[in-house]
Amino acid sequence: MRDKVRSYNGYLRFRVHSEGGSRNFPEQILQTYPLVSLQGNWQLVLEYYPPSISADGRYEVKLHEDYWRLKSKPKKVSREMMMIALQNIQHILIRATHAADATTASLHDVTMDIAAEGSPVSSRVALGVEQCFCPKSYSGTSCQNPNIGFYRWYKQNHIQSTIIIDLVGESRPCRCSGRSETCDSETGVCKNCRDNTMGPNCEVCATGYYGNPSRGPCKPCACPSREQNFAETCQADRFAEYICHCRVGYTGDKCDRCDFGYYGRPAEPGGSCQPCNCDPFGSVHEGCDADGRCTCKQGITGRDCSQCAPRHVTSEAGCISCEDGCVNILLDEVEDMISSVTSIDVDGYIPAPWPSIRQIQNVTKLLRTQLTRYHSNVDSSQEMVINFDLDYYARDQLRRAEALEISARETYPPTAKIKSDAQFVLDLLRNVHGQLEETIAYLKNYAIGETPSISVGGALMEAEKILKEIQMRNFTQFDEDAEVELSKSRSLLDRVMKMVQQMPVLGALRDLVNEIRDKLNELREKIKTSNGKVDEAAILNLDNRERLERVKNYSLQIKNREQVLQKQNFNATRQTKGAKENLQLAISNYDDLIRMLVDLRNSSNFLEDFHVMLRKLNNEYRETYVKRAHDHAMELMRVAIRLQSLFNKTRDVADGPLRAAQAYQRIVDALLSAREAARNASHAAETAYTVAYPGDPENSLVRRASLSFDKSGGLRTKGEGLRATVGQQATNLENQQEALKRTSSDLVKTDERLIALNAILDSQITSGISSDIHRSLERIATAHDNVQNTFDRVTAIHGNLTIIRERALELNRIDTSLLNEVRDTITRGESTTMKGVRLSSNLQKTVARIENRFTDLSDRIEALKRKIKQTRQYASSIRVSLTTNSSGICTRKYKPALQPSTTTNIVLSYAIQDRTVKNALLLYLGSHNSSDFMAVEMFNRKIEFIWDAGGGTKRIVHPLRLLTNDQQVTDDTKWYHISINRIGNIGQLTVLPANLPPGTEADTTPVSGASPAGFSKMDLLPTDTLWIGGAPPRAQNVVKAKKFAGCLHTVFIDGENIGLWNFTESVGCGACNEGEKLVLRQTNEIAVGFNGKGYFKGTNRIRRPKQYYSTVLAFKTLDEDALLFLAVNEVKNQYFSISLDDGHVVFTVQFDRQTRLIMKSGKKHNNNEMIQIQAIVQNKAMGGARMGRLVVGDQDQLGTVKGGPDLDLSYVPYYFGGVDPEFDRNRWGSELVLRSLLGCMGRLSVLDEGKNPLTDGQFYGIENTCTEKPLNEVGFLGQGFVELPSHVLKRESNFGFTFQTMESDALLMLSTFVGQDNETEGDMSAPTTTTTTTTPTPLEPGEVHPPDFYSVSLVEGHLDIQLNGGTGIERIMSAEKFNDGQLHSISVIKENRRVTLKVDDREVNSTRLDRGGQVLYGPNTGGLYFGGVPQGLDIVTMVGSSSPLKGCIRDVIVNNKVLPFNQPIQFQNVYIGRCADVPATAMQGMEGDMKVIDSCMPPTQHTVEYRALKFGDKLDSHVMIPLDRNTFKKDFNISFEFRTYYPNGLFFLASHTRKKQTQTLLAQLKNGRVTVTMKRRKKESQIVSGPGLNTGRWRKVIIRKAKKRMWLTVDNQLIKKVKAPRKFNVGQELFLGSVPSNVARPEDVQITETLRGCLRNLNINDEEFEIPSNRRADRIVGVGQCFASVQPGSYFPGDAYAIYSNSFNVGALLELRLEFRTWELNGIILSVADPAGAALSLEMVNGAVVLSVNMGVGHSFSARVSLKNKFSLCDNKWHTVKANYVKDSLTLRVDKHREAYGFNGSNNEKGTVTDAPLFVGGLPESAPQGTLATRENFKGCIRNIVMNSERRDWTDMFQLQNVLLNACPVL
Repeated sequence: MRDKVRSYNGYLRFRVHSEGGSRNFPEQILQTYPLVSLQGNWQLVLEYYPPSISADGRYEVKLHEDYWRLKSKPKKVSREMMMIALQNIQHILIRATHAADATTASLHDVTMDIAAEGSPVSSRVALGVEQCFCPKSYSGTSCQNPNIGFYRWYKQNHIQSTIIIDLVGESRPCRCSGRSETCDSETGVCKNCRDNTMGPNCEVCATGYYGNPSRGPCKPCACPSREQNFAETCQADRFAEYICHCRVGYTGDKCDRCDFGYYGRPAEPGGSCQPCNCDPFGSVHEGCDADGRCTCKQGITGRDCSQCAPRHVTSEAGCISCEDGCVNILLDEVEDMISSVTSIDVDGYIPAPWPSIRQIQNVTKLLRTQLTRYHSNVDSSQEMVINFDLDYYARDQLRRAEALEISARETYPPTAKIKSDAQFVLDLLRNVHGQLEETIAYLKNYAIGETPSISVGGALMEAEKILKEIQMRNFTQFDEDAEVELSKSRSLLDRVMKMVQQMPVLGALRDLVNEIRDKLNELREKIKTSNGKVDEAAILNLDNRERLERVKNYSLQIKNREQVLQKQNFNATRQTKGAKENLQLAISNYDDLIRMLVDLRNSSNFLEDFHVMLRKLNNEYRETYVKRAHDHAMELMRVAIRLQSLFNKTRDVADGPLRAAQAYQRIVDALLSAREAARNASHAAETAYTVAYPGDPENSLVRRASLSFDKSGGLRTKGEGLRATVGQQATNLENQQEALKRTSSDLVKTDERLIALNAILDSQITSGISSDIHRSLERIATAHDNVQNTFDRVTAIHGNLTIIRERALELNRIDTSLLNEVRDTITRGESTTMKGVRLSSNLQKTVARIENRFTDLSDRIEALKRKIKQTRQYASSIRVSLTTNSSGICTRKYKPALQPSTTTNIVLSYAIQDRTVKNALLLYLGSHNSSDFMAVEMFNRKIEFIWDAGGGTKRIVHPLRLLTNDQQVTDDTKWYHISINRIGNIGQLTVLPANLPPGTEADTTPVSGASPAGFSKMDLLPTDTLWIGGAPPRAQNVVKAKKFAGCLHTVFIDGENIGLWNFTESVGCGACNEGEKLVLRQTNEIAVGFNGKGYFKGTNRIRRPKQYYSTVLAFKTLDEDALLFLAVNEVKNQYFSISLDDGHVVFTVQFDRQTRLIMKSGKKHNNNEMIQIQAIVQNKAMGGARMGRLVVGDQDQLGTVKGGPDLDLSYVPYYFGGVDPEFDRNRWGSELVLRSLLGCMGRLSVLDEGKNPLTDGQFYGIENTCTEKPLNEVGFLGQGFVELPSHVLKRESNFGFTFQTMESDALLMLSTFVGQDNETEGDMSAPTTTTTTTTPTPLEPGEVHPPDFYSVSLVEGHLDIQLNGGTGIERIMSAEKFNDGQLHSISVIKENRRVTLKVDDREVNSTRLDRGGQVLYGPNTGGLYFGGVPQGLDIVTMVGSSSPLKGCIRDVIVNNKVLPFNQPIQFQNVYIGRCADVPATAMQGMEGDMKVIDSCMPPTQHTVEYRALKFGDKLDSHVMIPLDRNTFKKDFNISFEFRTYYPNGLFFLASHTRKKQTQTLLAQLKNGRVTVTMKRRKKESQIVSGPGLNTGRWRKVIIRKAKKRMWLTVDNQLIKKVKAPRKFNVGQELFLGSVPSNVARPEDVQITETLRGCLRNLNINDEEFEIPSNRRADRIVGVGQCFASVQPGSYFPGDAYAIYSNSFNVGALLELRLEFRTWELNGIILSVADPAGAALSLEMVNGAVVLSVNMGVGHSFSARVSLKNKFSLCDNKWHTVKANYVKDSLTLRVDKHREAYGFNGSNNEKGTVTDAPLFVGGLPESAPQGTLATRENFKGCIRNIVMNSERRDWTDMFQLQNVLLNACPVL
């Protein structure tokens, strides 16, 4: 509807009409659903509630702010809001009805007033519509729209802005590059571009023109002429004047010909091309001649070949006749019917009596409504009588009243005394309050109004005069005079002080002053005590008032309930009579129910027996016999249907009760079908296992099939009996027909409903029962839904029958005999219907049991899948070697799982045992429907690889000549590993000896070759064959060798083992030795490779728990998350784990569910370099704590944990690099990292015992060498990137890769110089992993990098290639979309200036580069990004989309060379080498797995850093260490480690004063720099380190002094050496952390504040100083334990709180921002509460964040942010809260969720006046609760508190209670 500002103060008129409604919604419901809802400018939703309901449905709604209110906000609508909402209306929603039982509703006659200047339509004046004089940039009656030449500009996130004028936007000039003055007022897209330009900013040449508007005018394309141009655009060319890019339908160099499928003469004046539109069935092809005539098939005519003879139609075979013996008869009958209809004279036709029927129908509806209402009242009354126990409630209320009376008598005496005392205090406070109010009123009224004594205007004028006079005066002379007087005053003051000091009275005065001070302190304490008692009295008084109110309420409730009970007793007596009548009716139906129950039990027993028999059957039985039985049953059903058709006419007149009776049998059948399906499904897994492992021969499949066949014969006999039963039923129905013919027409509608019910039941019950498990599951779900629908429909039928019964009573006057018969029939129907209801309920219970069985079945199936997977892994490890038979023949065929791919990896293990053999055909793999193939052969003892990907054959030869093995092929040095990698058109061949003699090294350099570029996809299908030792006849001319020779041990294709024993065809062939063996090395030298899917599993054989557990291993990988080691005791819920988490090594030991030791390395170690790990945990507690140690490389750290039982890992399995399929991932997957490792591991040790994965247990996916295999693929999750060295695209070059994604917009690849200089534009502090030490080359002053770049992006699914060689951006885009989740191969081929884009070996588009941009440069130190870029890089102008990729990139080729990802420059949040591990949800563009969160995250375990001290949580937090006198006298060294987030803090101080000479040794942190000061007498030596050491990481500091030199080392880097005195005396006390207030500080040295952080590993003169020590008298004050891993944020353990300010006033405005992290649903974040009742709080209540304000009595309101899942905010992650309080409104936002609002409407200008402490994180016992809903203290971390733009550090707060500063624990 857009802009309707001119409708302001007008009316919105409409009429609503509804039918069938007689019962209105209650008023309280209607007050929550407005009559009209108006949404404007997306954010404003205004609601209109009428004063009353219109009788005729007509409404006039005035569009004025006084009649509207904001949705879900009590805030009043202002005129500004109303105008902004009308400025851009999105929706106007009108409530169509107010009746709860309305059947239809409609809207009519909708109009809206709109003001028009001088309108001839209406003479009414549009009052309230303004006519403003606007600036030149605005237009409209209210200046609400941009003027011509301007467009509407919005701020970012303007829809969430709290300033509503931002919703309208601003008017800004059009940006049209000076080529237009007009643009779209809303989008800013330029219109009417001049100079033959177009585009959003007139920045490109218009269609039919070419050039660059920024460099010169656009020139017209003469394609074929300037007057007649059919080109989209054209491009200048050196050889031709220009090249035309024709529109669709045109072709030729100058677009002077019509393309295929189009006709016309475009070269002639006025000519053009039109589509042929040939009929696809009637034409030979889509083309036509110049006149548009299509080439038609024989027998078809017309210009477009679409005309055939009568009764003929076009098809793929041409015109075919419609007369097939059936259609012609129908056509004849249709023609006869048409002629008959046209020949009938309808002048004397009498129309049907529809008006009378409609009147009867309306009366019927009204009567039905009244009957329904009556019966619902009767049912509710009966239920109330049955369920309501009047005596019980009366006795219960009496008991409560007596208890309250006793409590009140006991409480009254002390309460009366407290009340009198409180009344005295209250009177006193009222007097004080009155005086304060008078003073405040006086101050408020001061200067308000014009009085004879005070005039505001006059005062302002006088103030301005005084200000000007002050500014004009020169105060320089006065300032000098003041300085002179000040100096004289100071000298006089000194003289006076000397005189005073000499006076003898001074001591007495001082004593008097001290005495007065003590008395004042004592008085202050008494006042505080009195105030406390007053507060206690007030609290008791409030409690007593609440109790008194509750007593009154209980008394009132008792009276009300007594009246209600009296009324209900009267009604109950009357309704009991009706209940008795219904009871008699129920008793009469009980006998029928008993008989049916007996039948049901007999059927159930039969089914149970049948179930026992069926569970012995198997899958073969079902396929062989059950299917035949099922077909036979279907034949019986078809016979039954034919019999049923014989009495269809009877069914048409059958009554409802009969249908309901038949429904019972169908429900029973549904029950049997569902039970049979469930049982078949529940035993499917067991049956499959029995088939796989047959047992007793007597129970063989053949024996059981024979028995089943006999049972099937029995079933057939029973089916014949059922047929006879159906015949008998048909006879019975014919007899019933005569008795039911007299049924009145009033039951027709009941018949229709029951017929529909029968149709539903028939369609549900007669369906076959599938033996497939998944079909069974679907059937059960459908059965459950059907039961529910049946239950609902039967209930509706019961209601309808009741209505009909009452109606029959009313019609008794008409025909008593007929209605008596109808009444009896209805009674029987009701009885049968109730039986169906009960059976439906029983069926629901049966379905629930079936669902439970299927839950158990799914668990069994899951276990079976794990066993099958493990069996397959065992089978894949089978190794069978292959050789020729005695005749020298061996050819075998295999069917591996192949698929089209751009990459292939083939690995073979091969040896030769015959010296005479020179040639051998090893392997051939080809496509049966294309020329694509790959072959491996030996020719002249050299391995050759041949392949063809569609562009031609390529052969590469490896130079290594293969040596002959012995006859038994036992010489391991003469076995060869042949490795082939094909990526796109690049082939690589590597041939290596399996084991080299000692002292020799092999050349691992592969031989490479490239087939023709642009053909990279090998079209292999699962139906294609792998040949070993042979090839198909069509391949004989491409291979040199013709047969197999030698011994072949293993064949791997794309990482999957091709078992040589698993062939489909075999000719000849024999067996040879198993192949090469690994040369045994020392255990600690073995390094094996894990392929990302494997594991090594062993078992601890220790008999009892050890004193400690230890594991040693070395690894290298690029994985960010992977399992390194795991040992689990599932019985005791204990485990010992080493894993990678975001590249960090994490050591976790769980003693029980509540006790964990967690240690984490400070650095990332997923840099593909071998690193050694040692992890040890102490099992027996020492002093209540256990210690753990983690050594990663040169980093050694200790941690402790308290509590928990001893660790027991005896006789439990352990895993390296992954877990086996039998491991219960569902149980441990949420706690442990279980992803298998892709990399290498070696030097494995468990409990000091070396382990060899190839000999000491089970393993899978492990190779016996740790070779550097190329990793050619990367998986992306939408927030990561990989950086490689870039490459130059020369005149002849190419690049390409394969990608897979479903994202419509994503960055695939970018090569750029941005971020490659020293001042990197990206955020290099981001948590990336760096694997190389290459640094960018620094630029010379004034030098800049070239602007060259090339990129590949997805834009709305289309490929977007951008290239810039320094002369401008050239762009190639694809017409198709490739974000379909499939693999696509992209190739960009550059041939001089021509650039061609190919996708899946098919040319998509091309372009030409400018002359100066033929070479595209790239940095060789990096700059080639895949999937995204680091944060902060400005790449917007280089790419089509900068959105990070979610998907996979593999097989990168640049200039015919493969670029592996083994050595990336840096990477972040990616899966290198493991696209298969990318979640399917990420591939589909989703943020993450859709796992339902059903609980809060567990709290972070508090692992304590061993021998580390935490300073700063309390005042004077320090440690005093007594020292020997000679510790620092001459030479010394002192070392320690520290960790802090604060820039300042004291490390240690040692100082000594003797004879007024002070010697000091000081180490402290100042402004993030370590500063060491040594001062002796007046000589000072100081060393200052570099900045930035307060990052929260451990830093090691070493201070050494030798002779006259002192030097400082920080993190093993020497800072500086300075001169120092030879001898030094600093006393015998060393203070750590701070200096206590009672110790004198050296005056000549500036000491910073208390250290707020941790210290550890203090070492003085090579002696470790453990604190505290039993050997020393250490003094420790306010020092605590230090967590192992922390992050910024103060920790609240649950008994802590902070006082932000002791006297905090909320006032009329409060802006609040903070961050929190918690694992609880409830907790106090902030609270301030004044004793008078004013309060403000921020808390978590049941997972929601609630901001509440109480402005006084009756003025409380709140804003609440509740998410769909209440556990979303207790996920132990940081969340940001932004809250604003302004007078009487609240806004609250959590993270980026929808903002919540609260409004009071009191118009209180003061706001919330408080003068009370503001608590953070919790409350003390005595603090009032205020507006809090809970008193639970916060558990978690809070940081970055900002109030009213003031950020206050925790150390600046008034008080801290058990708060741990900046020590938020993390993993």
